[in-house]
Amino acid sequence: MEILPSSGSEARSVIEIADVMGLDTSSYATWRKTEHGLSNALRKLIKGGFVVRERRQSHNGHKFWYNVYWRTEIVVHEDSSAIAMI
Repeated sequence: MEILPSSGSEARSVIEIADVMGLDTSSYATWRKTEHGLSNALRKLIKGGFVVRERRQSHNGHKFWYNVYWRTEIVVHEDSSAIAMI
């Protein structure tokens, strides 16, 4: 979770997350395997409320859509057992 930034303005794409983690993306086949594994893990974290995903459009050169991710902060209130996601 430390790999993911804590704000939307610093959000990272899957390729940026893979680079920070030092995962092999040298060939198309290894990139597809890496992307598939990371996407599955991120989807599970999104379902649990630990990560936020946003779709953005590239404005440099070709216009295409991509997802960026960042982590949410979990706050535990001392007066109750409820957990709030920010």
